[in-house]
Amino acid sequence: MHEELEDQWAGAVDPTRSMKHPQDAHGYYNRGVSRARIGDRQGALADYNCTIELDPNHAKAYVNRGLLRDRLGDRDGALADYDKAISLEDLSATNYYNRGNVRYRLGDRHGGLADYDLAIQLDPNHAKAHYNRGFVRASLGDRKGAQKDLLRAADLFRKQNKDWDYQSALEKLQTI
Repeated sequence: MHEELEDQWAGAVDPTRSMKHPQDAHGYYNRGVSRARIGDRQGALADYNCTIELDPNHAKAYVNRGLLRDRLGDRDGALADYDKAISLEDLSATNYYNRGNVRYRLGDRHGGLADYDLAIQLDPNHAKAHYNRGFVRASLGDRKGAQKDLLRAADLFRKQNKDWDYQSALEKLQTI
């Protein structure tokens, strides 16, 4: 086990193990993923920046950098990264969900709502998108819409065996 962890750390920080040459965008991306997994957010951010510099159309690098920027408190940067990933036709439910979260945190409830709508259109079983859309609808005074979303989220969480999330949805439902 100890050797596996040492190997994982070495692969995350040693460019000779993860990259064929210094202009290898894919290698920087992979190393960024490894660094993010071990908690080296700044190192991962630097690698995603290199990936994007070498390959400005690398949608997954924008997505992962957006996640990091959001976690580091750079909401505007995260929003720009999600916008770019989506413009590169990385039209996943998760990307719209993540962008919706950032928009909501920035105070753009209507933008967040629109993104949660798109996430749900792309993946009707995206429980967290239903849950968060329920929060937004409640904050906008749409009580019936909020209740509908939270009930759907609770049902999906139950089916996905996510007990804590299921309970959270039911508790939020009682406050609306």
